[in-house]
Amino acid sequence: MALQFYNTLTGRKEPFRTASRQVKMYCCGVTPYSNTHIGHSRTFFSYDLLYRTLVDQNYDVQWARNITDVDDKIIKKANDEGVSCEDIVNRYVGEQDEMLKHFNLHRPQHEPKVTENIQNIVDMIQTLINREYAYVSSSGVYYRVRKFSGYGKLSKNNIDDLQKGVRIEVDESKEDPLDFALWKFAKPGEIKWQSPWGDGRPGWHIECSAMIHALFGESIDIHMGGRDLIFPHHEAEIAQSEGATGKNFASFWLHAGMVTLYGEKMSKSTNHFVSIADFLEKYPQEVLRLTFLSVSYAQPLDFTMELAEENFKKLAKIYRFVELLDRYAHEEDSETNASSIEVLSSLEHLTQKMRDALSDDLNSAAAMGVFFETVRAINSGLAANEKAGKSLHPTDKKRLNQTWPVAKAWLTQTLGLVQSTPAEFFANLAQYRLGGQLSPDDIERKLGDRQTARAAKDWKAADLIRDELLSQGVVIQDTPRGTRWTLQI
Repeated sequence: MALQFYNTLTGRKEPFRTASRQVKMYCCGVTPYSNTHIGHSRTFFSYDLLYRTLVDQNYDVQWARNITDVDDKIIKKANDEGVSCEDIVNRYVGEQDEMLKHFNLHRPQHEPKVTENIQNIVDMIQTLINREYAYVSSSGVYYRVRKFSGYGKLSKNNIDDLQKGVRIEVDESKEDPLDFALWKFAKPGEIKWQSPWGDGRPGWHIECSAMIHALFGESIDIHMGGRDLIFPHHEAEIAQSEGATGKNFASFWLHAGMVTLYGEKMSKSTNHFVSIADFLEKYPQEVLRLTFLSVSYAQPLDFTMELAEENFKKLAKIYRFVELLDRYAHEEDSETNASSIEVLSSLEHLTQKMRDALSDDLNSAAAMGVFFETVRAINSGLAANEKAGKSLHPTDKKRLNQTWPVAKAWLTQTLGLVQSTPAEFFANLAQYRLGGQLSPDDIERKLGDRQTARAAKDWKAADLIRDELLSQGVVIQDTPRGTRWTLQI
């Protein structure tokens, strides 16, 4: 399937086309003034999936994600704590970097900061003034919204219907209440920079437009961000950029859905959120990725701990499947008592089917559906084979060795799953389910004791060990190929 995205600008899915195989992509970052929670992280996971999908389809992606390191909220936080804005930014950018590392999220090639682009911002504002899209007032420099005929084309707002409201500043010095700040004159004690119009700092919207132009020129292929940024931020970006250049700003606009917690908006003021640190104390990092993959990036997601638990179980199934196919791929061929397993042929088409799903507007939910359907079919076929005491037919073994490494690599590289070996995953899993009371080595020793008891036909002792392990959350499976264990999750 050809790659297509739902374009917020046009309101429909469109084939993704570029002039070359190089993609210029910009994603809005966060304003680092407080701790990161899982609601924030979903947008970063969406960026990561988009980047991985483009790379998988052989695009050369030039990607930028900004850091807003000067903002009203940062200034207030710094003043409240009696520290510098730089101290606040460094603290929370460091936390963001840890999040990227923990969750194996790709970093863009460019992470521009507002404070490093002041001259680019000033130059763009001056261009807008020269073209009469902006004017200087007593409180700063403002953009003339009504002069830009396309204002509202992204958010589908009618300019005549817009009311003074959320994030629209009420300022008597403005020509029109809808006009937004490009440059704010500094108040006493505030951080500031020099400009031709007076000392101050950039407005919220102008920073992204200026940094995009500095990095990529007048136009880009993809602009992505959270759905809450469509209006006014992304609408303002279009007005600024196209007002300054007279050219189309971004070909595709993609927006990630918002995350709620038990049906309500996450909020730090009411302590209604789940922090990254708290999540990682309870679950392996891949659980959050799988949770986000289970719903299309553009759809809203209501996070619950029950949903996390469900995806924890799914992740364990993935690793059990990987462990199973790895074992079959590496075991010795047997010409006797071998049978063919037809469902293994599904591996030949698995990667392409998952790729086709992602090609349809990053439909990760469909991709995971294809994967788990394949898992169920192959598990059933292999279980029937083992129950019959059969070994894998050499032709199936050859097929498995050709197709399984490709599918597993795609899971790792494009979906970002299977970042550990099964042995590492299940060893680490013990800390979440066994609370450090029982290590994998302890389990193996007990299984050895049980095997000794079984060899001596001491069934009572063997059953006692089995029941003891079960009471601690360890499930034993006796198979023709030996005893395996897993954890109840």
